[in-house]
Amino acid sequence: MTNQKRGGPADDERFESIYRQYYARVWRFYRRNSVADDEAHDLAQDTFKRLYEHLSDIRSADPWPFVKKVAHNVLLNRVRARMTHMRNARTVDIDDPDTHHELPRTPEPDYAEREQAARRQERLYREIDGLTEAQKQVLLLQLQEDKSYEEIAADLRITMNAVKSRRRDALRELKSRMRAEPGGVQWPGGDSEEEQ
Repeated sequence: MTNQKRGGPADDERFESIYRQYYARVWRFYRRNSVADDEAHDLAQDTFKRLYEHLSDIRSADPWPFVKKVAHNVLLNRVRARMTHMRNARTVDIDDPDTHHELPRTPEPDYAEREQAARRQERLYREIDGLTEAQKQVLLLQLQEDKSYEEIAADLRITMNAVKSRRRDALRELKSRMRAEPGGVQWPGGDSEEEQ
């Protein structure tokens, strides 16, 4: 692995901008590909680590295709590693009476946590319905259609700053409404409830 020289603070600012804009989208990419929540965060971090190492390779004004390619490669590496692990795993003949090894049990699904998450999501959508139409449009385009700020701005024919402002105001409102909810407002990708 080669460390490439970067342009200093300008590249750091560019990377931070890309990170803030696409972290949640990368996380959702992994979740859609059946990766557990914690591991999705780990893979997203790995994606941005690799992106930082190859920041100078991004040639276009829109970094998403490059970010998506890196995320895809990280996912393929994970699959390859699991396949290698499975190939190298010890096989046990279950018909052999001399085998006294206890096969590992799969953990029982925690239905209480699933039910609580479903209730929280249902309440979140009810609370989103109570927002202004402008705020609701921005949140639903981001949450349901996985659109970036630029895509939402183009769809609604507003500025990107207006999109960010509506999203920030909507999340503040949701936070105040759902304050009593255990876990508060949980936005995919670990976004905070309020943007600075």
